[in-house]
Amino acid sequence: MRILEFPIRRYQFTMVAFLCLVALGWYAFASVPREEDPYFKIPGYTVAAIYPGADPKDLERLVAKPLEDKFAALDDVRKMETSIRDGVSFTAIEFLASTDADKKYDEVTRELNALRPEFPPEVRIIVRRFSPGLVNTVQIALLSDGAPYRELEDYARELKDKLKTVEGVRSSESWAFPERELRIAVDLRRMSELNLAPAQVIGAIQSENANIPAGFVDLGPRSFSLKTSGSYSSLDQVRDTVIASIDGRIVRIRDVADVAWSTAAYSYTGRYNGKRAVFVTANQKDGYNILDVRERVMAATNQFAATLPKRIKLEVGFDQSENVRHRLDRLYFDFAIAISLVLLTLLPLGLRAAGIVMVSIPLSLSFGLACLYFLGYSLNQLSIAGLWWRSDCWSTTPSSWWRTFRATCAWGARA
Repeated sequence: MRILEFPIRRYQFTMVAFLCLVALGWYAFASVPREEDPYFKIPGYTVAAIYPGADPKDLERLVAKPLEDKFAALDDVRKMETSIRDGVSFTAIEFLASTDADKKYDEVTRELNALRPEFPPEVRIIVRRFSPGLVNTVQIALLSDGAPYRELEDYARELKDKLKTVEGVRSSESWAFPERELRIAVDLRRMSELNLAPAQVIGAIQSENANIPAGFVDLGPRSFSLKTSGSYSSLDQVRDTVIASIDGRIVRIRDVADVAWSTAAYSYTGRYNGKRAVFVTANQKDGYNILDVRERVMAATNQFAATLPKRIKLEVGFDQSENVRHRLDRLYFDFAIAISLVLLTLLPLGLRAAGIVMVSIPLSLSFGLACLYFLGYSLNQLSIAGLWWRSDCWSTTPSSWWRTFRATCAWGARA
């Protein structure tokens, strides 16, 4: 018995194999993660150096050039580019695709840590990887025309902390509000009368707003750590800070200055549908179903929205799961069209011939889904496009399934 004759003569085995493959494909389809983009490790990184007030020439000499020299000495560097603006240096380094992304990240951070002591103390370094998994999957807007930015910031941070606890969420951030500042407006005339300098106010605040470890105290078998806690927790503590003692009188900050919360200069403002807004974004962890994560995020968001005052409105500005859901619906629709066209075309030739050809469509998709699941991949826009092509191939290319039908009839005739 030849190999091609075996599935015809032993049709019981063939039917069991078909059913097992269909069950495996259905299990894979129900379990495979749904995502917008495929996750894969890219050996590329960005190094942002922030130096407030520095011009591009100083940044190039003090930060960008030393970084490029160190990174250029690494192995397997494919491309490296640096762009510099006022106060910011941005270096992108990419290694060969065959290299280990985690190992190269360790090398980049090692060289960067070796350079940190040579940088000015005001420089702040941020290292990030190239990764499609860092794309935000949901964006939530808090709208209000009357609420101050400080109140919107507090609610945005509360929502951010709530979303971080949701299963499947990698990180969450809040955006589009100015930085909060504590402003101390000194009365220069009053300070002149007391013979005080602004530097004394600055020094008093810096010395009081500090946490300094004070060592340990051993009491028999027990040991206690001591710490002088000086961090401010209220405006009154700042106002009561002692600046100096003049003629037996203690001068505090409240005597020569006004202390109040304020905001930094607006570098940008957030708008949603023309209204002032702050945003909270979140992205999901790899290997999770974006549809399930979305349901949990929306449940937490709706629960949080019930606690907001009436003057603040919550809106979902962006939901990436809608794109994934749309692609899946289109895949189901194309799959139904493919089976319907095959059935409509081949049914006049007989149920047996039409059934044999029609079974090959779900079997091929089941096999592809099983491979995706067991190889650790997700159902994303690239894999969905491949399944689209597979189903459309059967529905729009009659020669494909016609050749299969002829071959099946020939095997049946030999049997």
